[in-house]
Amino acid sequence: MKRGATLEDSLSYVLRQALRQVERGGAGGRFSDGPLTWEIPKDPSFGDLSNSISFKVAAAQNEPPQQFAEALLQAFLSCCRQAGADEWIERVEAKAGFLNVFLSRQALTQVLRSILRQGRRYGMRRVAPAPAINIEFVSANPTGPLSVAHGRQAAVGDVLARLLRSQGCHVTTEYYLNDEGRQIELLGRSIRLRYAELLGRPEPFPEEGYHGAYLYPIAQECVKRFGDRLLCEPEAKTLPTFIHVGQTHLLEEIRKDLARFGLPFDRWSSQRWLRVCGRIDASLQTLRSRGALYESEEATWFASTRFGDDKDRVVRKRDGELTYLAPDIAYHQWKFQRGYDQILNLWGPDHHGYIGRLKAAVMALGLPADRLVVRIVQLVTLSRRGKPVPMSKRQGEFVTFREVLDEVGADATRFFFLMRTMESHLDVDLELAKSQSQENPVYYVQYAHARICSILAKERLPWWARCRPNLGLLQEPEERLLMRWLFQYPTVLRLSAAALEPHGLTVYLRKLAEGFHVFYTKHRVISDDPKRSAARLALVRATRHVLANGLGILGISAPRRM
Repeated sequence: MKRGATLEDSLSYVLRQALRQVERGGAGGRFSDGPLTWEIPKDPSFGDLSNSISFKVAAAQNEPPQQFAEALLQAFLSCCRQAGADEWIERVEAKAGFLNVFLSRQALTQVLRSILRQGRRYGMRRVAPAPAINIEFVSANPTGPLSVAHGRQAAVGDVLARLLRSQGCHVTTEYYLNDEGRQIELLGRSIRLRYAELLGRPEPFPEEGYHGAYLYPIAQECVKRFGDRLLCEPEAKTLPTFIHVGQTHLLEEIRKDLARFGLPFDRWSSQRWLRVCGRIDASLQTLRSRGALYESEEATWFASTRFGDDKDRVVRKRDGELTYLAPDIAYHQWKFQRGYDQILNLWGPDHHGYIGRLKAAVMALGLPADRLVVRIVQLVTLSRRGKPVPMSKRQGEFVTFREVLDEVGADATRFFFLMRTMESHLDVDLELAKSQSQENPVYYVQYAHARICSILAKERLPWWARCRPNLGLLQEPEERLLMRWLFQYPTVLRLSAAALEPHGLTVYLRKLAEGFHVFYTKHRVISDDPKRSAARLALVRATRHVLANGLGILGISAPRRM
């Protein structure tokens, strides 16, 4: 095994050599030069790793997948012997077109030693050149508190960034502020009306205004700073003041919630800045020079249907005001100009129809649209003991992200928000999230870590037993199963990062914790046999490392006591 390579990396190298032996060239000849992805079988009876390359190659070579898999199996075993890798393999089988690998006890103990040696670095990869990725998420308008849906986006985006960094990527997390436009003007007017109300001069409140009680502290701040003099001047003159005070206050509250959640964004970008510095006008000029803009009905249109959209879009209205699309085009052009290899946007489901027009704009600008990836993060509902929690309490009010953090804490909020794929609707049971029981998945995982810390604190073995434990003594089924789970950790990180789906890590950590609890229930770790105790202590120490590493990727604490 090459220095720094994982066991999976080494098996991929052997598989590539085997594939070159059995490919017949032509259309199939390209597969041995492409990526070879191992998967983790859902059923352990299908092995520790499984590969489906036979289906692709067999289709190109016009033969049955199982027939090709059997030929690949023989070549794989031969290459294992030539590379001295056969000691890692207990057996290999070709089944239903898949190549299934069962690792030997020696391979698993080697993994165990790697974990103990690498500690926090276990599962981390380095790639050269390291791809640069920008992830933009949350990006809530500074017109109110963060919602529960924004909280889920925060969890998904932050953990996705951590996952990609674990795989050697350079990741920039970004929050885009829609800090001007009609919604911002409505915010200023709504604050002004609350300000007038506090001064005893109430005015009719518009239906489309912001009705939430969160505006009263902002209005009170205005009363404290300006007295009643803002009512003595025309609204057009005072509106910028109300907007500035409101945005400053609400943005500070958003930053506080994100900081409490353990999410510091690398970059904050502003729509107002894009306009002031001329980037919006410049991007529209680029589209015009490429023949992608035209005038009709006294408005400026983007010919997005030429680039796959279902209809053309207005970018500048009759009155000269820009639509939302214009600054978004400039913003994404600017992100491409910063040189990212991939631009990833995490949006709410209300933006699903926006994807096509943005992709069209990227193509119209002459930029590589395949580098732009948009994923939808579905909404969250809350329940309590199986009964839905109303998300809207009264007009202008809703359950906020802060309220969920107050009730269940940041750790449980993160774990529960990640327990399903991002494009699946999520229901969070608040009572379960708060409970300290095995039914609560985050408590179950954290308790496994705390229990191991308690065991390790009792270690009193002689130095000769601790120095180099005999891991060959780990022969019980529960010990082997736990080692198999530990081996899978780097693969889980790789697959989760490649799929841009963090939820797989929560599934893995629950299974790893379960494997530990079962092992601990059936076997004493510290006994009268110092050699066996040393081997089992090494196993639980390695398990602690992986639990802590995985919780760290999730941004969740790994407590030593519970």
